[in-house]
Amino acid sequence: MNEFFGISVVIPTYQRCTSVIRTLQALARQTIASTEYEVIVSIDGSVDGTRELVNRFEAPYRLRALWQPNQGRASARNAGIRLSTGDLIIFLDDDMEPTPGFVLAHRDAHPPGSRRGVVGAAPIPFDASAPPMVHYRRSGMDARLQRLAGQGYKLGFRDVYTSNLSVRRDVILEVGGFDEAFKLYGNEDYELALRLLKAGVEFVYSSQAMAYQGYDKDFPALARDCVARGHTAVLFAQKHPEVASTLRLGTYHQASPKWRLVRALLLVVSRILPWSPACAIAFMKWLERRRPPRLYHYYTLALDYFFWVGAQAALRQRSGTRRASSAALRTRVIR
Repeated sequence: MNEFFGISVVIPTYQRCTSVIRTLQALARQTIASTEYEVIVSIDGSVDGTRELVNRFEAPYRLRALWQPNQGRASARNAGIRLSTGDLIIFLDDDMEPTPGFVLAHRDAHPPGSRRGVVGAAPIPFDASAPPMVHYRRSGMDARLQRLAGQGYKLGFRDVYTSNLSVRRDVILEVGGFDEAFKLYGNEDYELALRLLKAGVEFVYSSQAMAYQGYDKDFPALARDCVARGHTAVLFAQKHPEVASTLRLGTYHQASPKWRLVRALLLVVSRILPWSPACAIAFMKWLERRRPPRLYHYYTLALDYFFWVGAQAALRQRSGTRRASSAALRTRVIR
């Protein structure tokens, strides 16, 4: 028996007009009746024609677009939640292409009365002609999906991604939605998942609720994402210190001694010479052209470096804010 009176698919987007149209076209091919779901495209400040294209798109389902100034994915998703009318919310990223049974699989994965969060499969399609970075990301996602599908595996907050996730609307509202303090890329999904777990939500994995990820980022874009993830990881740890040791921030000393030494030197240089991360990107692009046998290993090390560039910058900023607050307090006391 279907307990839901409707399903809302919420898609946040920023400057990815072409990807959004592919996603909307895939959602038009669902096996479930088009009257049972709506799609909301939450446009986070895009000026690339996304709003106009969505408004012109002839969808068999109810389709709505909303636009707001750029405030980050957390804010865009919350705006979509507020506009939604369905009992079940499915979050989908703008570079995803759901399979025909996607919406139905999400609906059926929520038994009546359950408080579930359903994480759907998000594989990256194989393309032999794709750049090595796409193959690297594909291999990482394949390993992640294999882990999630393991018999008896219990999903934790770090297993949850909101590129393909469904949760009851009332449960999301109960925990307050996404934390809009997360303006930069990353960790807003983990932070929401942690609060949902604390509220008694059980996360499960569904291989049937599949949406393919059209991955098209190059190394510079991924490096920028990793720097942002470093920043937001510090924010996450600040908000939830009880899990700080389980985050990536707690793994700094777990690398090999050789890499710890090299990374420490690189981070020192990055603080002294602000243009050094750009040099690291140029070096990795040179490696990509040469395609050495251990290119994936170099990707892993380089992205680890960029994560810590962001994390250390956030920690310095936080420390400076504390000192400034203390100085302001001392000034007020003296006066």
